[in-house]
Amino acid sequence: MIYFLVTQLLVLVVALPDIHGNIFGLVPWRYTCWGHFLTVVEQLGSHLKVASCLLLPAIQLVMGISHPSWISLPFFIGSCIGLVDWSLTSNFLRLFRLWKALQFYACFSIFMLYMYQLLIEFSSILQWIANFVGLFKICSTSEWTQICSSIFLVLFYIMLQTRLWRLMTFLPF
Repeated sequence: MIYFLVTQLLVLVVALPDIHGNIFGLVPWRYTCWGHFLTVVEQLGSHLKVASCLLLPAIQLVMGISHPSWISLPFFIGSCIGLVDWSLTSNFLRLFRLWKALQFYACFSIFMLYMYQLLIEFSSILQWIANFVGLFKICSTSEWTQICSSIFLVLFYIMLQTRLWRLMTFLPF
């Protein structure tokens, strides 16, 4: 109970000058060094948002062609559909036509790759199916295409997750 009370008092001490800064004669945070730093970070963040918007189709395409397999085929098909749609309509947002479906599929692919990495002895039939589909184990003897594909898969999912979160919460990009 004492820890809770101390935590609440510390929050009050930190928040009170921020709320009533002008009454106490304090300088608002916007005019401090931290305020200037935060505005620079916000401006840089807007440029990074645009760059991530431009890089997302390229990452999707690299992921689809870096390690050709059945598991990466939907990413390649999604890239092709987006590029054809963009070329026909000249609307840049058409590149991201299959966002939700590819996000679900990327999550499923990451889960399957993770499960295949576990130290579980799979039957020969399951190993054959996994190899046929395109699952692989990452080890010191892995090919660079497999490592590149898995890195771009995780990067694509993270970028797509943040992009969709911004759209669903109606934040400006």
